Amino acid sequence: MTISAEAGQSRTTAGTARRHATRALKRARRLTDPIASATLLTMVGLWLTHTGPAWLTTASDWTVLLYAVAVLGTKTTTDAVAECLIDLIDPDRWDGDIAFELAEGLTQLRADIDNGADIDDVLDSLRASNLVPELLSTLRNLAAEYAARGDDEENQRLLAAVLHLRNADKTIGYQSELDALEAGGTYQQYPQ
Repeated sequence: MTISAEAGQSRTTAGTARRHATRALKRARRLTDPIASATLLTMVGLWLTHTGPAWLTTASDWTVLLYAVAVLGTKTTTDAVAECLIDLIDPDRWDGDIAFELAEGLTQLRADIDNGADIDDVLDSLRASNLVPELLSTLRNLAAEYAARGDDEENQRLLAAVLHLRNADKTIGYQSELDALEAGGTYQQYPQ
């Protein structure tokens, strides 16, 4: 089965559009908390000072409480709908491809460093996150799958990347669990 360049392009464009829509929904979802808080503060402030619309200035204590519950209910419903839509349209949720979010996180981390983040804290967080060992393990699993498929060229390329990541892992100063697992014989080491 061959896929035309046009089909591949439309699939990429559709995935990109869904990814952008997902990001927009996530940003909108993050805004519901400050919007709901600002609405509640404004509403209570107007009610206490008896300024604003008549439905609010003449409201009883219980009615204002009901308004607050309505605002929080609207926020909760909006959050739930946004989360549901994100789950439905996010292409990364279904295909396991979280590499885009990971890349965005690393881009943000780089921006934080450029903006004066404590570099020792960043390095400590990088070590604690096990990012390099997890990437190393993922590439090893990919290499094994390509080897099982009979694609020795891709297998060797990925194993070369694994070797570079092992060096990076040791250079950065991780106390890699991979070393302990391999030494204990509980981790299946792929041929290198």
